[in-house]
Amino acid sequence: MKMKAACMASVMLAGPAFADGRDELVRSYVDRIVVNSLDEPDRHEPYFTESQLLNDFSGDFVNAYAEALKASRKRGDAVLFETDPMTGDANRCPIGKTGIVERTRSDAPDMLDVTLDLPSCDAAAARSIRLMFFLEKGGSSSGLYRIDDVLRFVGEGNWFSLKAWLERGAQP
Repeated sequence: MKMKAACMASVMLAGPAFADGRDELVRSYVDRIVVNSLDEPDRHEPYFTESQLLNDFSGDFVNAYAEALKASRKRGDAVLFETDPMTGDANRCPIGKTGIVERTRSDAPDMLDVTLDLPSCDAAAARSIRLMFFLEKGGSSSGLYRIDDVLRFVGEGNWFSLKAWLERGAQP
């Protein structure tokens, strides 16, 4: 009985802030980003498998991805992404500490702000990557959240939109 009460208390302390599954969805992609940063081919975690696209991403994102993939194949490109699509890192710098903060406001879509610290590439130039996951609530009866876009901070008010890049890549 005490064990059950302790479990219930820990679930309640986990907080209602992300009780809707948004944190778990974004955390699963942050975990993939961290694994992929290790540059160990046998531990690569894909971002865009068929199952992930169907379950984790919005219809608009999936359409943009499918069109970009089709256009890439038509051009004869060997790969769709030259760098990590989430971080933009071509060198696979191992990621240290990560953080997720809710940024949703009444006048903006559901947003989760992610920070990925890169302490080990060059101690003198230690930096971090900031991502903004835009989510939308699915229209199905489950009402689960889906990733609609991932923005990456590139400097002084400029953001790289993964969905916009896919949409541009799909154009001839």
